[in-house]
Amino acid sequence: MNKDYKQRHEKVINQLKEANVTLTPQRLAVIDYLEKHRCHPSVDEIYCAIKKKYPSMSPATVYSTLQLLSEVGVVQELYIRGDKACFDHIPEPHHHLLCRECGRILDVEISCPIADKEKLKGHKVEKVKAYLYGVCSDCLKKKKDTKDNQRKQMRKEEK
Repeated sequence: MNKDYKQRHEKVINQLKEANVTLTPQRLAVIDYLEKHRCHPSVDEIYCAIKKKYPSMSPATVYSTLQLLSEVGVVQELYIRGDKACFDHIPEPHHHLLCRECGRILDVEISCPIADKEKLKGHKVEKVKAYLYGVCSDCLKKKKDTKDNQRKQMRKEEK
């Protein structure tokens, strides 16, 4: 088990204990899944992954667990895909990119001028959520490699 995972896991468990949250095996399974699979999963994805180990667990249990974790501040709820919620194991403010090619949601570390200011035109900003949509670097590389291979193939055919 890597050191970062262990530290993050202990931090989350301590936050939940401080909030007087009962640590049921099902809740721990959801937490464990989020921390090990940093892919911004939906309720259905988490449910499908852990239902074999917890056959009596329902999607509603997974959802209520995620809502509780969000309220306590140990996960972020994202609506980057529209009305289908996804969950991020990193609760600290950061942005997300949804790749239109592969569908992955990626954490993006960029500075946000609004998030750095406590007040904006007399308003107090408490939370900023910015969703970015585009093509991830992996997909861009695949496209470039495909185009390069096509060019090479065309050159071979021309000879």
